[in-house]
Amino acid sequence: SSLSDSYLLASAGADGVARLWSGFLTGADNDEGNLDWKCVCTLDHFVALKMDGGNSTSSDEPERPQIYALQFIQSNNIPYQNLLLTAANDLVCFWRIEERFRPSDRQTDQNANKPTERQMIFHSSLQFARINPSGDTYINQFGGARNPENEIYVFDSAFSEASNLVGAALSDGTCRIVSLDTTVDTTNDAINENQCVLSLPHGYFPGARGGHLTALSWDKTGRRLATCIASGRVVLWTIVQEENDGYIFLKPSCVAILNGGHDPGRPLFGAKYCGGTDERILLTWGTDGKLCAWDSCSSGENQAPMCTLVTLENYPIYTLDITSNTGATKHHIALGGGSDAGFLGVPAYIYDVSRE
Repeated sequence: SSLSDSYLLASAGADGVARLWSGFLTGADNDEGNLDWKCVCTLDHFVALKMDGGNSTSSDEPERPQIYALQFIQSNNIPYQNLLLTAANDLVCFWRIEERFRPSDRQTDQNANKPTERQMIFHSSLQFARINPSGDTYINQFGGARNPENEIYVFDSAFSEASNLVGAALSDGTCRIVSLDTTVDTTNDAINENQCVLSLPHGYFPGARGGHLTALSWDKTGRRLATCIASGRVVLWTIVQEENDGYIFLKPSCVAILNGGHDPGRPLFGAKYCGGTDERILLTWGTDGKLCAWDSCSSGENQAPMCTLVTLENYPIYTLDITSNTGATKHHIALGGGSDAGFLGVPAYIYDVSRE
């Protein structure tokens, strides 16, 4: 990254506002000081994307967008640019992160450790359209009381730097894949959607709907993808890129369905490839408080994980991270979640995982 800050975080939520936070050391000696955080940029998607339809005087303000995904990305197709991916409503947007210089930003002994203000400038976007439910693609048609119009929402999105592919997990039960190699329009217009749609066929889950997608995860090669379904299942895919007459075509294949492990009907919140250079392990977690480990090279239908690493009562797991030091015999897994905040707040868990 060409950004001058040593630490830069992004946060967003149900208010539709994305913020950038810069970490800087305070104290007499930078090496021994405390790490403090300051908000250096605020971006309101409702305003920036004009989601009020241009009628800001209306007494009935449209519902504010909820941001479900954030990721710092750098793409070979957009060199020398630091981008932030955000997902809100039916959009995946790309924002350029640039330093905002003002006369007061001159580096002096008094403000040498203070973070630089940032600005996020719209670069391009993806907007996903509805698919005809009478076609061959399975579409989740149950919007529920919170979505009576069955509108499309992006519940997760992730970019693979290795393959230059963007994946989006949608409320209609499909996963849309877009290649940035041929689709990024640098004139700040919407990206021309040259995409493929991942979906299981009609009737694959007899007597029960597959449900909306809740999360997705790429492996480090960008050729394997895991999609999580609200019903508690995980689907493993391979994505092959082929070039013909200067155009890139995406050819997906469904290689496995992971059915067991998690409680049926309980949504999953994420998956992550790990386990050495070949990433032979897939971790999954969700509302049932379980952390399961699967063989990421599974094929066909798999009714049980290799093991259940963690089971937490009344503690839905919303997020996970794991250290990935090559050759290390011990790794650390951090879990975040919880439903009820007690007097001491909501706990986070850190586990040591040893190779035996």
